[in-house]
Amino acid sequence: MDFSSAVRHRLVDQRLNPSELARMSGHSPQYIHNLLNGNRRWNEDSMRKVCDTLGLELKIVPKEESEVCL
Repeated sequence: MDFSSAVRHRLVDQRLNPSELARMSGHSPQYIHNLLNGNRRWNEDSMRKVCDTLGLELKIVPKEESEVCL
């Protein structure tokens, strides 16, 4: 699952929409919509803010470990 998909799933779980996420994370609604639609690329700062807002944690794991978890 890619990052945008994980964020969309979390939005559904928390009954939020992208505009609410934008307001809560300090981004514009258009920016969040563009990120989620793939029209803009996520950067470290936007990923951190969105993760903090949604209660998500980013982990870096070697590919061989992540493939086992599938």
